[in-house]
Amino acid sequence: MTTTEYLDRAIEVAEEMLLAPAAPRRSDKDRLADCVKFVGRPEPAAESQQSFAEQLTHLAKLLGALGMKTLSLNVAGTTLRHMEISEADREVYGASVWNELGALLAEHGELERSKLVLCCALSRAKRGSNVPERGRILANLGAVSLRMGDIADADVWAGKALRELDTYWGDEDDEARMTADWVLLEVARSRKDIAQLNVAMDQFGRSADDVIRFKGGDHPTAIAARRALATAKFETAAATHDVERSEHQLSQMEIVKLNASALLGARHRETIVAQAALAVAEFDAASGGSGSLLRRQRAVCLLETAEEMAVEVLGRGHAQTLAIREALAHLREATVQTDDLPYLIDHTYTPQENDIRNEAKRAAIDAENNVIRLIAHAGASYFLDDLDIFYWQIRRALQRGALFHVILSSPWNNLAIFMHHGTESDRACENIVDRVKASDYYRKTYRPVIRSYLALRKEFPGQVELKLTPTDLSGSTLITSQVSFFEPYITTNPQHRTRRGLMVFEHRFRKDSKYYADSLAAFLAQWELTSTWEQFGVNEEQHKGRLRSLLATQSDDRLSKSDDDSESGEGFTGGAGHRP
Repeated sequence: MTTTEYLDRAIEVAEEMLLAPAAPRRSDKDRLADCVKFVGRPEPAAESQQSFAEQLTHLAKLLGALGMKTLSLNVAGTTLRHMEISEADREVYGASVWNELGALLAEHGELERSKLVLCCALSRAKRGSNVPERGRILANLGAVSLRMGDIADADVWAGKALRELDTYWGDEDDEARMTADWVLLEVARSRKDIAQLNVAMDQFGRSADDVIRFKGGDHPTAIAARRALATAKFETAAATHDVERSEHQLSQMEIVKLNASALLGARHRETIVAQAALAVAEFDAASGGSGSLLRRQRAVCLLETAEEMAVEVLGRGHAQTLAIREALAHLREATVQTDDLPYLIDHTYTPQENDIRNEAKRAAIDAENNVIRLIAHAGASYFLDDLDIFYWQIRRALQRGALFHVILSSPWNNLAIFMHHGTESDRACENIVDRVKASDYYRKTYRPVIRSYLALRKEFPGQVELKLTPTDLSGSTLITSQVSFFEPYITTNPQHRTRRGLMVFEHRFRKDSKYYADSLAAFLAQWELTSTWEQFGVNEEQHKGRLRSLLATQSDDRLSKSDDDSESGEGFTGGAGHRP
């Protein structure tokens, strides 16, 4: 069989499995996987490569609908790589192919790649064409931006999509219009603008009705639309303190969830999202009155179940799973005592994921409007603009009015003794301070960090405060209102604790983790016990003296140990040689 024949066969098998009355068996999925194994990429010179790419995207969608996510992503990735290679020196694929692939990547939670592909699609969609492709692409860009948390961008893309669709006089694209209206609905919800929300609900209700009439009430899109509308109506009623209407909309959300479970199955994404939305609404509705705590606890349990299903079905890193996880953190924090919080690690970054780790930290800083707390050996990544790691995110946070509280190691902390190398202990004790001052750490990191701190403190008075500790820090900790990051140090060399990438691993905890609570408690305790910059300056000579004393004590210990070993050895030899 040729590659095209294998592709046709794979699509045929996948469609049969989707249309079958019973759920696909393991053997059926294995048979389909065998077909996909022989589906290659379209030949670069083939005239029909655009059609082939469209079929590959269609196959990837079918695989996703069958729950074969990994295989679906593999096919989508193969298609994307080939399209990028084929278009290195010429345009081959039309806007519709890029748009379909971008939408598929978004379904899998690959939002960054999806946005890039959709932007490529937009560059191919010509204005005034006979097909309203630009409107579809713009609507998809709005939806992807929304899921990425870029509310302002989502608003702009959705507005452009509607204007594009309004100027098109051909067949109306109901689904693209509904997507754009949906984005504007979610934008209004996020901004808590009741007037805007009422307008958006009316527009979305009309466009959703058109899509539901066309697709049928049991279609996943129809269920998702009803869930979104019921959620918005509940929030509007709750904002106006209309308890009766709130409870009515809450019951509508429960009906949507039950319908999703019955029509799509408990493991379908829309069922999981509907359950999560219901749990959050139930939690919000349980304010005051007898039994409110029990009601909130039930809501948390409902959301915990949704989160477990999302991890199992969508994957831990899927955008929808992360959104549910964030909502659960808010709910759990409000109902669970600190000592009863679970020990949850949200993500562990390895050295190979250094860039991903940095992006996660940047996002956390960008989202903070209250207090950013940092414990670190030197803090270069946050204070030095030439490193271009977190400095500019810190500046933007300060411009928003956030506070930045930092605990750093004093250059004369107990770890500095590891800068000593040699055997002349007395001389080393005298010049250990000079050794520290001559080190790259002191000259290229510590002093520039202090200069940057003083400059920021002058520019943002009352917002930036730095304290210094004379003890060694076991690792760096970044704490925001929502998440905490902890990276342990495994090296005792101060030179290797700064101006470097991730060397061991880094844990991220959300605020509903006991790890987060313990990290915050540890920071606050150290904050009370450490010296301010001014206090440190007054007593700096004493800190230097303590470092000299510490090194002298360590040297004495080593010499004493050598003397003890020598005496013990002599005594043993004499005893062994003694004869009665």
